[in-house]
Amino acid sequence: MISLGLPRIPQRGRIFSSVFIDTFGWGLFAPLAFLYFSYNTGLSFSAIGSAVSAGTLAALPTALLAGWLVDRFSPKAVLVSSNLVTALGYGLYPFASEWTLIAVATFLVMAGDRLYWASWPVIVVDLASGRKLDATYAAVGTIKNFTVATGALASSGLTVVFGHGAADLVLALNVVTSLVAAVLLAGVRIPATRPGPEPGATEEEQENPGRPAPGWRDAFTDHAFTGFCFFFMLLTFAWALPSTILPAYAVEIMELPDWTPALFLGINSVAIMLAQMPVTARVSHVPRQRLIVRSGLIFVVVFTGLYLVTKVPATTAIVVLVPVMLTFTLGEMISLPAANALVASSAPAAIRGRYMSLFQLSWAVSGLFIPLLAGFVLDRGALWVCAAFGGIALLAAIGIQATAYRIAPADRPGPTPRGAKTGAPGPDHPSDEAASLDPEPSESTRPVSTKDVT
Repeated sequence: MISLGLPRIPQRGRIFSSVFIDTFGWGLFAPLAFLYFSYNTGLSFSAIGSAVSAGTLAALPTALLAGWLVDRFSPKAVLVSSNLVTALGYGLYPFASEWTLIAVATFLVMAGDRLYWASWPVIVVDLASGRKLDATYAAVGTIKNFTVATGALASSGLTVVFGHGAADLVLALNVVTSLVAAVLLAGVRIPATRPGPEPGATEEEQENPGRPAPGWRDAFTDHAFTGFCFFFMLLTFAWALPSTILPAYAVEIMELPDWTPALFLGINSVAIMLAQMPVTARVSHVPRQRLIVRSGLIFVVVFTGLYLVTKVPATTAIVVLVPVMLTFTLGEMISLPAANALVASSAPAAIRGRYMSLFQLSWAVSGLFIPLLAGFVLDRGALWVCAAFGGIALLAAIGIQATAYRIAPADRPGPTPRGAKTGAPGPDHPSDEAASLDPEPSESTRPVSTKDVT
C-alpha cells in the first residue's frame, strides 16, 4: 500500500483499506438514509423520525455490552461483528415498510456502530503505542472525512442519473462495503499482548489468587477516568456547531444566504482532510491532557467570535466566519486523536474494552441532549446560543483540567514496586516491544504528578 504519510503500524494496508471501503459505503448512503424510508413507505416524516429515534435509543445500552465483548473475546472479533451487524441492519431497510421494522433496522445499524466504536480504538492500541496512537487515530479521522465526502458526492451523481432508484443501488453498495471491510479486518493478525480470556488467569491473578478479575466495578470506580468521561461529554457539545447549530444560526439569526451552512461545513471537512495528520504531528510534544483542555478554551473563543460576528454586516460576517470555523476545526483536530489515545493507553489491558465503551458513551449521551438544547437556545437568539455552548465548553475545560491529569497511562511501565518481579513485560505494559514502535515517546506518555488534550 502506498504510504500517503500514514503511520507505520503492523498490517496498515488491511487496516486503512477497511476504513476507506467501509466509510465510503456509509458516505454513499448517508445522504439518503432518512429519505429512503420516505421513498419506500407511506409513513409520515414524524412517524419515520420517531421510529429512527426509538431504534437509536434502544441501541444505546449496547455500548456497555460491546465493552464487555471486547474484553471477553477480542477487539478484532467485535470489530468484524460490527460490520456484519451493520450489514444486516441495512439489509433490512428494503423490507422496513412499517414503524416496527424501521425501528428494528435502525437498532441493528446503531448497535453495529456502538460495537465499532468500542472495538476500533482498542485494536489500534494493540498495534501501536506512544504517540503513534495519536497519529493512527488522526489518520483514521482524515480517511473518514475524505471517504464520507467522496461517497456523498458519488451518491449525488448516482441520484442525478437514476433518480429515486439510486437509493436501492447505494444501499446495496453500502451493504457490500460493510461485508468487504469485515473480510479485510478478519485477516488482520493481532499481536498476543492482551490477557487471554477465561479460563486462563492473568499473571496478576496467578500471583494474587484471592483477587477477583477486573471488571465493570474497576472501570466505574476509577473516579479520575469517569470524571474525565463526564467532562469530555460536555466538550462534545461543541462538535454540534457545523451540522446542528450553525445552519439555523447563520440563516435564521444572522440572516445569511441559504448556501452558507454548506460552505462552512465544507471548510470544516476539507480542513480536517488536509491538516489533521500534520497538526497531530506538530503537537506530538504536547501532553494529551493539555491538548484537550486547550481545545475547550478554543471552543470558548469560537462561540465568543460567533456572537461578535452578529454585530457586523452580512457580507463581512461571511468573511469573518471563515477564520472562526477554521479555529473551531483546529480545536477538533488537536483534541480528538489525543482523547482517544489518552483513554486507550491509560486503560488496564484486561478491561480496555470497558474503558473505551464508557468513553464512547460521551458522544451518545450528548447526542440525546444537543438537539433539545440547540432548539431551546436558537429560539432565544445569538446571545443564548453562544453563552450556553461557550459556557459548557468552559466548564468542560475546567473539569478536564481537574481530572485528566490524574489518569496515569498504562502503555508504559511505571516505577517497579519493591519486591516485584522484573524481566518479562506484563500484559498491561508491552515494554520493549511497544517502545520499539515509538522509540522517542513524549512527556505525555509518562505519568505526571500534578494536575497541569478536531
